[in-house]
Amino acid sequence: MKNSPWVNLAATATTEEVQTDVCIIGAGAAGIFLAAQLARKGKSVVIIEAGPASVIDADGVGFEPILTGDDYPGATIGRYFGMGGSTGRWGGLLIPHTYHDRRHVHRAGVWDFIVDCVERHAPVVLSQLGYRKGSDFFEYARLKLGLFADILSHAGYDIQASLLLPFLRKNFSFLLSEIPKSKPQPRVFYNAVAKDWTFRGTVNGARVIGLRAISRNRNSVTVTAPKYVLAAGAIETGRILLEMDQSSSQPILNSRSCPGCYLSDHLSVTIAEVPFSDSKLAADMFAYRFERTWMRGIRLLEHKPFIGTPLAFAHIDFELQNAGFKLAKELMWAVQGRRMPVITPNSVISGLGDLMKLAWHRCLRSRLYISKTSPAHLQLDMEQHPIKENKISLSQQFDEYGRRRAAINWRITEQDVTSLSEIAGRFLNLWPGRGAGLPDLIARELSPVKNKPHDAYHPVGTCRMGDDEEAVVDLNLKVRGLENTWVVSTGVFPSAGTANPTFSMLCLANRFVDQVN
Repeated sequence: MKNSPWVNLAATATTEEVQTDVCIIGAGAAGIFLAAQLARKGKSVVIIEAGPASVIDADGVGFEPILTGDDYPGATIGRYFGMGGSTGRWGGLLIPHTYHDRRHVHRAGVWDFIVDCVERHAPVVLSQLGYRKGSDFFEYARLKLGLFADILSHAGYDIQASLLLPFLRKNFSFLLSEIPKSKPQPRVFYNAVAKDWTFRGTVNGARVIGLRAISRNRNSVTVTAPKYVLAAGAIETGRILLEMDQSSSQPILNSRSCPGCYLSDHLSVTIAEVPFSDSKLAADMFAYRFERTWMRGIRLLEHKPFIGTPLAFAHIDFELQNAGFKLAKELMWAVQGRRMPVITPNSVISGLGDLMKLAWHRCLRSRLYISKTSPAHLQLDMEQHPIKENKISLSQQFDEYGRRRAAINWRITEQDVTSLSEIAGRFLNLWPGRGAGLPDLIARELSPVKNKPHDAYHPVGTCRMGDDEEAVVDLNLKVRGLENTWVVSTGVFPSAGTANPTFSMLCLANRFVDQVN
């Protein structure tokens, strides 16, 4: 066991004790990226992962939350545990927060810091993930849309390209296999739940001196390290911070900080339909393009958003429901999640024709195949207004590990709904339409009953960074009140901003690695 880099804590009775330079909680995007980068610096790393070698949901690992507000799928079907965490099921989309987020009236100074970090570290992060062309998110979009990029720009939009990881790189576990053999290889204890923390008081607050992780059958491993990093996702990391504070004989976190509070997400809603007659035009302009094994998409941002309103982005979305796409998706998700695919002979037979079309368009046109019958629409994603009442707390119920279950109070407020309607109207009013050679858009009624917005599985805010009294971590990601514990999670963002948060989080992670002695 002691010579194995990956250890199933549930497999063999043990009470092992381990010493390491850095202990990381969570083997998702942040945890694995950190471990790989730290190992390249010569640091010894231990990762504690609650899930198994394959990827399972929160219920499967025993972390089902108690929902006390609206249904929040981001806390249930939107998060996964195991090797790779949620990267075992995500689409692999990378897109940075940019100068658009500098305009934020909510925590503007923090957003300036985040954007500066992204601009500096994006090339390194992209290179580590295998993309060698640098940060070309705006340049690529303008290149591919050509004249239409100018038309959209004159209308009031900024266009930005997204970047999707190649299939075999979507699960970040691949990063561990690319660490040079001359470097210390991270040890991973999976089926290992962070349970008991021990602390020592210091003149600067408190210091973690040990962590005991347990499996379902109560095997355990104790890890001692000079540095601990919580990288278990926005929700689980918020829960761990609350547990740490309550498990100590006296509070250890800054008394005015708000761990678990200000939980928010992107709200996503369809605001317009593309008429069937313009479906092909929409696909030619906005369907995903292949650049070797990478995929690129196009999204729209307001060039001059209204001051004081949430930030948002939009994109043309295609409903790919043909049998071939479903079959390909299941096969890819199975490999990505390190599990067996769930397919039937009928699904293979019915999907073969569309699979061939997918392959033909991929190889000869470098495009994702969009069938003529695939509906297309304009999807708007808006960040929520952060409110303190949307939060994670510890309930009085205990899970099978003896930990208090997370209670999640999350709601879509009337302010959110009003802002969605206002921003949707602005996006549609800017659209040049068929007269400019673009597909037409037919506005859809925004009704909470007929067209209810849903979360985008982008939880943020629970471990917010900043220099104000309520901030949970400082701008270096160190937990306020703990001198040797840091958070690397989407939970550190004050709001969701204009982008899916994973890529910007990785840039913050790379900055942290640069600062580790």
